[in-house]
Amino acid sequence: MLSTKGQLVIPNRFRKALHLQPGDKVSFVIEGEKLILQRDQPKRAQLVRGKFGRPVLVAPPGAPPMTSERVKAILENFP
Repeated sequence: MLSTKGQLVIPNRFRKALHLQPGDKVSFVIEGEKLILQRDQPKRAQLVRGKFGRPVLVAPPGAPPMTSERVKAILENFP
């Protein structure tokens, strides 16, 4: 339902499906008579909680694949 201030509440099942957390950015797209909500993709890697609550580093879309050779090369340059 739309509030008198024009605010929408995103039901929990949709927030979970999009992995939305407080502070996440979303955008809206109009397609005909439909309003589409989509999660804005981060430009950098993000640390998120994995399935069992452990931190997991998630690369942004379009990032090159992380191979073991690439990780070794990055760690060699790490102070």
